[in-house]
Amino acid sequence: MTQALGLKVLVADDTAANRNMMEAFLRKLGFSCVTARDGREALQVFEQAQPDLVLMDLMMPEMDGFEATRLIRQQQGARWVPVVILSALSTEEDIIAGLDCGADDYLTKPISFAVFSAKMRTMIRLLSMQRSVADALERVSSISNAVIDGVMSIDEHGIIQSSNRAACAMFGYDADELIGQSVGILRADGDGACVSRMIAQYLDGAEARFIGHMSELDARKRNGETFVVEIGMNEMRLADSRLFIAVTRDVTERHRIARQLADTAERLQRFHDEQTIEQDLARSIMERQVQREWLRDPRVGFAVMPATHFSGDLVLVARSDQNRTYAMLADATGHGLAAAVSVLPALSLFYRLATRDVPLADLIRELNDQLRAALPVGRFVGAALVCLEKDGLNGEVWVGGVPGVLLLAEDGSISRRFASQQLPLGIVPSSPLASLPVSFEARPGQQIVVYSDGLTEATNAAGEMFGEQRLLAALAGSDAGGRLEAGKRALAAHLAGVPSQDDVSLLLLACEPSP
Repeated sequence: MTQALGLKVLVADDTAANRNMMEAFLRKLGFSCVTARDGREALQVFEQAQPDLVLMDLMMPEMDGFEATRLIRQQQGARWVPVVILSALSTEEDIIAGLDCGADDYLTKPISFAVFSAKMRTMIRLLSMQRSVADALERVSSISNAVIDGVMSIDEHGIIQSSNRAACAMFGYDADELIGQSVGILRADGDGACVSRMIAQYLDGAEARFIGHMSELDARKRNGETFVVEIGMNEMRLADSRLFIAVTRDVTERHRIARQLADTAERLQRFHDEQTIEQDLARSIMERQVQREWLRDPRVGFAVMPATHFSGDLVLVARSDQNRTYAMLADATGHGLAAAVSVLPALSLFYRLATRDVPLADLIRELNDQLRAALPVGRFVGAALVCLEKDGLNGEVWVGGVPGVLLLAEDGSISRRFASQQLPLGIVPSSPLASLPVSFEARPGQQIVVYSDGLTEATNAAGEMFGEQRLLAALAGSDAGGRLEAGKRALAAHLAGVPSQDDVSLLLLACEPSP
């Protein structure tokens, strides 16, 4: 009877000889034993010793076995403790009365050891099965309480049968306060009839709109606070009934974050719209400043490709009263709006002085002084300026802070290179030497080419820069009228869709008489 090891039995009998005999039987079978002399003492020992099995005599002083058995049943709670009556009362009425008061079996005295041993083996099996079920239920309960979502079971009438720890915390109830209540008490509107009606309609064959689907509804906590829960329900079919499992999740925080994200998105959209309007206005103003009619001179070809919305590169062309042609390619520090603003001080000054036929050296000094006064430290403008006489063959060039200016022969080869020998505009005070341009003489059919470093330094996905050689190859491979487009196509093929990291500008000026 090693199976009985660890099991404790309470023997309640007013006769010492009977207690001693049963104690001997039990110890022989492997049980431990505690005793009581009457029903009242049996209740005290039952509460203190927590036995696994009770052997109860019926005829005892103070309190008989019938009453003691009934009270034990009230005390045991969820834990099942078998009660076996051992009595000399053997009539059918006595046996029925004993079983009706809550006993699980009835043995009449005198008791043979063989029968008693068989009965104890049966009780061991029953206790073992009961403990297995209890352990399984405990595991299920532990798993349910470990789930972070609320889990409740609801019967066919909408009555809560169980609730895990998360559900209780979510709604602010204890489990015993929820069990037996209509699930409607958890709804914000308190409409329990609505839940019962939906379940009844489903059980009658209606479409299962709430089974297997997640939905949101307004819920109410015990303190009256309302909040939004996400709920999903599934059905469990039992032998003679159906049970509905509801999984709930508090989505109040998710809704708050969603509202916050929506508000942020709305503010960002407003900011974007305002910025777009402001940028469009600024771009329109700058284009009005830059796009003068002289840029439509048939001798002029140019391209300005900004890295962002605004370009810090500018191409300016003006014609003087004496029909001289002035051209300027400016490249401000950086790119975008900040770079574009840096060249604004030079715009009106260039057009005003150029149309007055100011010598190129004086124009360079005025531009340098203006930018030096207007720009903060660290901001400057690289530039190349060209002045062509009326015949288009004689002129002057000044280069400071941009790649050299090229004079191309008719076949596109380099006839002369004008290297950058001066600092960019806006860095140091003007001086006669720093403002001195270089004179040149061209032949009919030649072109002057000016470009920013953003063109030659444009880098593709492989990390290769466009470089001057690719530019020269593109220009040499086309006639004079198609060289601008050839240069743009060569750059686009090199980048292959990779955006340029800097503003790009290219200016071609044909050495021809002014129209």
